Amino acid sequence: MPAAELLARRSSLSPQTLMAGVGAPIHLDSNESDNRLEGDVYAELAQPFARVSAVLRSADSVCQVLFLHLNVRSCRVSSGSVGPQLTLEVGAKRASAGTTYHMVYAMQLGVSSDDYLNVALSAASGPLLTSDYRIVFEATPLDDKHTFLHFGYTYRYGTLAKTAMRLYLATAGRTKIGFTITSLGSGADGETQFVKGERGSLERNVMRNYLALQAYTSVGSGTSQALMEARLRAWFELTEQHTTQLHELDLDEYLQEKRDDLARMAAPAK
Repeated sequence: MPAAELLARRSSLSPQTLMAGVGAPIHLDSNESDNRLEGDVYAELAQPFARVSAVLRSADSVCQVLFLHLNVRSCRVSSGSVGPQLTLEVGAKRASAGTTYHMVYAMQLGVSSDDYLNVALSAASGPLLTSDYRIVFEATPLDDKHTFLHFGYTYRYGTLAKTAMRLYLATAGRTKIGFTITSLGSGADGETQFVKGERGSLERNVMRNYLALQAYTSVGSGTSQALMEARLRAWFELTEQHTTQLHELDLDEYLQEKRDDLARMAAPAK
């Protein structure tokens, strides 16, 4: 049974492991091998399973979840040959000064029952000749008010992406870190060391996407504009709990960028 397997995974995580590195009931794994990066978050959401399931079964809701990420400039839903498609425009912060890329994810609802949900998104290609993107959401109820969630994110990269990442990590990204502890107190200043490089970048993105789902499900009433504003603020507040890894913009900067993105999305096509 898928629900039993997911709960077994939860049972295998000790309280110390579940809390490691992030100060919350979240466990994050990441791996890099054979030009493939994989990241997984296992977390306890303080939301009923019915609420989480309703969000993840809706392509429009998933699109809005992904949009909260500061690097997603827009997300639009359309009909594909076998189901919904999500077209994302992604780019660096302050994207008006840089290049953005479009990615098309096919969304597939797998198992959907009273005690388990599986939703997968896949994209054949991404920026800089990256490929084979896959996002997976799994959820099962813990009790009437809590849900256990698995969020998985994987993709493949080639020489171009590797070169671009190394350039970024040697310049603007040279001080950025992930969440996995690589060694305790072994740095030159005696501080704990965290994963860097490609894995560190992946972990930051995985956490931002997980926190987007947490922010989205935490806000449930109001007009569409008020809901979006509240969810943007909730996402920013959640990421600011991990400023060392996730801080990029001040609140006003983030909100202004997202408001500009929303205005472009609402503008008539030329």
